[in-house]
Amino acid sequence: MRWRNIIITIGSIIVIVGIGVGIGWPMLRSAMVAYYYKSTYQARSLTAADIQPAPAASTLQDMPWIAADLPVCQSTSLQMIAAQHGNHQPRPAIDLLMAFTYGFTAIPDSDELIPFGQDPEIGMLVAAPYLGLERQYYVTDDADLWIAAAQSFLARGYPVRAALDMGRLYDQSTFIGHSEVLVGYDQQGFFVYETVCIPPAPCQPGQYPAGASGLYRTHAQLLAAMESQAAVFSYPWRYNLTVFTPVAPTNDLRPIWQQLARVTLGADQYGLTSGVVALERLIEKIEQKRVHAAQLGELFATTARFRHDNAAFLRERFAADTTLVQAAAYLEEAATFYDQVASDPQSGSVTDLLRRAAAAERAFGETIQTYAR
Repeated sequence: MRWRNIIITIGSIIVIVGIGVGIGWPMLRSAMVAYYYKSTYQARSLTAADIQPAPAASTLQDMPWIAADLPVCQSTSLQMIAAQHGNHQPRPAIDLLMAFTYGFTAIPDSDELIPFGQDPEIGMLVAAPYLGLERQYYVTDDADLWIAAAQSFLARGYPVRAALDMGRLYDQSTFIGHSEVLVGYDQQGFFVYETVCIPPAPCQPGQYPAGASGLYRTHAQLLAAMESQAAVFSYPWRYNLTVFTPVAPTNDLRPIWQQLARVTLGADQYGLTSGVVALERLIEKIEQKRVHAAQLGELFATTARFRHDNAAFLRERFAADTTLVQAAAYLEEAATFYDQVASDPQSGSVTDLLRRAAAAERAFGETIQTYAR
């Protein structure tokens, strides 16, 4: 299923669909896409001034390796990096701060849906201060400069997060948008803490102690994987790296709740359909026989896991807050309907179950929206 293989950067969809309305406007579209990425992602061009001398080899020894068994590479990346800074959080806590595993996004020019809301790059930018971190997103077209910078940051004790094509990283032909964390290097390549241990990644999901060796990828493999993702998402650069530095933590959660409500309720504008609106559009397509049952089982099995996990986290972390506990109950209700769809996606009751799930999702979003005021 494409929705599982491609952990979409939602922001690229907004730009590519919203601006690329006219086929005759390629130059304008390219300029606007570049502006969106540079400004919204707060991209900084790598320079020689960002690089400090580094030894021939170095490996971090203070970060646990956490590898998921479902496509949550973005939040797992930030979870590991926060842990390295002493802030150990369950993944659903990171998902909440990023608004990552909430809501839906429709894939343009298809009848498919993915159970992700916020653009993960924006999600990391928003979430980092709540974890006592500041996100710094660097870009370049110079391969040698990127290698030197990644080695320099690692030698100084900072894990390096990179957005890349997981398929190309493991020498496969299928594109899989992905987030990796580099924890060490030698002169030929880097050691990687894989964030998602599902094929094609050659590892097993779980949590491993700090200092675990991880996987090894050569310079050529990493560079090619970043180039592939840059081409698919029309990045105005070839290579990227993100580092997180410590700052005083932010505690006001109101922007987080506002973001969560927006992602859950969704919209249908600029060609992008998201949130409950996207789910309701999918229901219409199912009724029009435009969606095959085979597309639904895996999608809603994963969605159910997200909703169960997020509901459990809200109930536990905010047990004394009756509004949030009630909101969690709506998520749990939606999850039970998704479970039923996943168990029998060819059932004649699928659309009824999904409508009931959509109502529960909307109730969750409206509850959070009111709570955030």
